[in-house]
Amino acid sequence: MKRKSAFKKVLKNISIFILPFLIIFIVRSIGLTLRYSYKNMHSYTKAKSGGNCIFVFWHQKFFPLLYLQRTSRMNILVSRHRDGELIARALKFLGFTVIRGSSTSGGMKACRLMVKAIKQFDLAITPDGPKGPPYHFSGGAIAIAKFSGRPIVPIGIGAKCAKYFSSWDRFMFPLPMSRISIVFGNVHILKKSEEDNVIRDSLTQELNELNRIAESFR
Repeated sequence: MKRKSAFKKVLKNISIFILPFLIIFIVRSIGLTLRYSYKNMHSYTKAKSGGNCIFVFWHQKFFPLLYLQRTSRMNILVSRHRDGELIARALKFLGFTVIRGSSTSGGMKACRLMVKAIKQFDLAITPDGPKGPPYHFSGGAIAIAKFSGRPIVPIGIGAKCAKYFSSWDRFMFPLPMSRISIVFGNVHILKKSEEDNVIRDSLTQELNELNRIAESFR
């Protein structure tokens, strides 16, 4: 039993080292072939004219942005569990700034870290991540926007050809040479007096509509 346990530990350590490089290889190999188009770029320009922003998009759609935003130093919140460690290592090699924490466990601590981080680089948040439920807008991005004073910009993403996995979020994996449509939403500068539930409902509806538009060319 001890030998078996030691073998599993060795495999675990090897996977933590190897799998991030496999993720990087896949992102770069597929990303290099993708063709991107953009809609409502004026929203992006307007938001960025005042400094760093909080970009939000559903967890299902984050893959195309990994290649697009590589080397941007954009901040991404990654959970502390083992799978999060693999993802964090890959993201760092790709050129992102990784913040370890959870929007559900110790959420206020993660919020404070993100408020501090946005002074340096943009934030990328999947409001229904890391475990769902899918298309449910949690309050983390809203709290960060209120405390930091920085705008939220929702993003819709669609792929002409993609594989959808049977994961909790039906993760979208674009196929090589696919066309990717990115649609920027409105710029939301939140007041602390605004009701979180109202904001959450509004952003959920907007994200769903942006994704419908992004996917419409299919």
